[in-house]
Amino acid sequence: MNRHTLAPVAGLLALLTGCGGPGTAEVEGTVRMGGRPLEGVRVEFLPDPEKGTSGPRSTGVTDADGRFRLVCENQQPGAVVGTHRVLVTDLKQWDGLRPGREDADKPLKPSRLHPKYTDVLKTPFTGVEVKPGGPPHTFDVSGP
Repeated sequence: MNRHTLAPVAGLLALLTGCGGPGTAEVEGTVRMGGRPLEGVRVEFLPDPEKGTSGPRSTGVTDADGRFRLVCENQQPGAVVGTHRVLVTDLKQWDGLRPGREDADKPLKPSRLHPKYTDVLKTPFTGVEVKPGGPPHTFDVSGP
């Protein structure tokens, strides 16, 4: 096989073995600020290739109790087993804005979170392990 046919095959294999396959695990946890549950934030687990983990990202949104459960990009529950970097984004910034052109130029509300939580290079949540049967994750965040 030459490299032109190998790339599509490798891409197909990645999709077939992505979330929902044997290399995934269910992940849940809590986000807190000042010891209190934080509602309305997106938690994003990014496989860390520097630690040998590859695959699709997984996301979840916290509820009123600050709890989240991850779902892969293909809508299967869980995340790829391995080491991840975790980003936390304040979704309340978009409250009151409608998606589409009419709100495209309106400013976002100030985030309740420090900007480091949305930056893959600055996030303090590195080396987060996902494994089958692993304990729930707790992320304590601070304001700007």
